[in-house]
Amino acid sequence: MKFFFLLLSLLSLISISGCQSLAEKNPVLKGELTVFHEFPHDFKPPTIAIVPWHQSQKGSLEFKNYAAILKDRIEKLGFTVIDHSKKPELLLFFDYGDDMGKEMTETYTVPDFGMIGYSGYSLNSWAMYPGLPMYGYRGYQTHTNKYTLYTRYIHIDIAKPKSKDKELDKVYEGSLRSKGTCSKLTATLPYLIDMYFNNFPGKNNETQSLEKSWNGVC
Repeated sequence: MKFFFLLLSLLSLISISGCQSLAEKNPVLKGELTVFHEFPHDFKPPTIAIVPWHQSQKGSLEFKNYAAILKDRIEKLGFTVIDHSKKPELLLFFDYGDDMGKEMTETYTVPDFGMIGYSGYSLNSWAMYPGLPMYGYRGYQTHTNKYTLYTRYIHIDIAKPKSKDKELDKVYEGSLRSKGTCSKLTATLPYLIDMYFNNFPGKNNETQSLEKSWNGVC
């Protein structure tokens, strides 16, 4: 029975260390994407312009940087990205950001392996000595981990430009949310943009659970 508990403890420790090593080598970003659109099944990507969602983003170098990443990604889908002044067939309104983070606490247990006693005692003419130490399974240890969880987001609306007698005619709206411990958008947003358009435009009125491998550097 002691051997069984010893084996169980060792296997548990190997399993935990193996999972941790695998997670470190293969970090993954996860997200939830919800879309609504009116694109037909035979939709062919036309000319499109990427424009700021908010007035405060106009002239922003940060927006310009992310818009360039977005441009490269949607051109792979067949869109022709042009300047707003050249009268594109569609306008893509792009927004991004994250929250201030939420403090989280999680509790977990791990097997505890160590010395559980001695095999016996020996007596000589001078004193009594303990026998050989015995090692085995001693139960579980409880640990607490505290961290900050951030929610990153991407919002995209696509619409036909307004004309003299017609307001903007929206044909697509989507929202991606991703939670994780990395607070740097510069590290995560390029991967989230790629994740967002992996199955564009997607099914109307549907929420998808998405994953994207990344380098894990924050």
